[in-house]
Amino acid sequence: MSEQSFGAVAPYYDELMKPVPYRMWVGYYMLLLAQQEVRPRKILDVACGTGTMCQMLAAENYQVTGFDLSPAMIEEARLKARRRHLEIRYEVADARDFELCDTYEGALSFFDSLNNLTDPNDLFLAIQRVAAHLPPGGSFIFDLNTAYAFEARLFDQKNLRKNSKLQYDWSGEYDPATQIIDVNMKFWYQGEFFQEHHRQRAYGEEEVREMLAEAGFESIRAYESYSLNPPRFKSDRLHYSALRS
Repeated sequence: MSEQSFGAVAPYYDELMKPVPYRMWVGYYMLLLAQQEVRPRKILDVACGTGTMCQMLAAENYQVTGFDLSPAMIEEARLKARRRHLEIRYEVADARDFELCDTYEGALSFFDSLNNLTDPNDLFLAIQRVAAHLPPGGSFIFDLNTAYAFEARLFDQKNLRKNSKLQYDWSGEYDPATQIIDVNMKFWYQGEFFQEHHRQRAYGEEEVREMLAEAGFESIRAYESYSLNPPRFKSDRLHYSALRS
């Protein structure tokens, strides 16, 4: 996982994410919590980015903590929270070894953040660290891109419309042998050019289930994202839910 990712783009990330249906994501998170019959008071957002989901959950009276590897993204999150007078704890931390000296009844990680851990051992470490911050019965809900998403070239995206503040042109190169995709991202913000390079790894459902079970989770379920349907061959994203045993 590159510490350079989500650096240059951080000040413009919310502009990039404007089309994203965050409120639907929060609603879906609540739906999966209801399926688990869990009602958390304190929630941890793993790899929280600029904290948009944290803000929405805080506005619903949850006590929220978020962390991210990118200092630039956390700085944006803190600025947003101050502007909105929201009490949200944000920390710069690595999912593989974070220690927040607290426990949470629920943890989440949305928008394929954990795919950025391209070594399976690192993903397992992250799952273990989440487990260490949950009590028995605590909920962990997260999503992952599938290999199908990479094979279908869903990372090949562009918006070069002249009236857009933020223009971009992305191209992904996927290696089925390693299940890793390298994404070269070019951006122009009001004419200013910058670029980023991101890497993700696809994880199979059984692989993820085994990691969760070994880390001490039970009641493990996988869904085709934003539904309660089981995964399909052409599911490009899966949501997982599990309870700390």
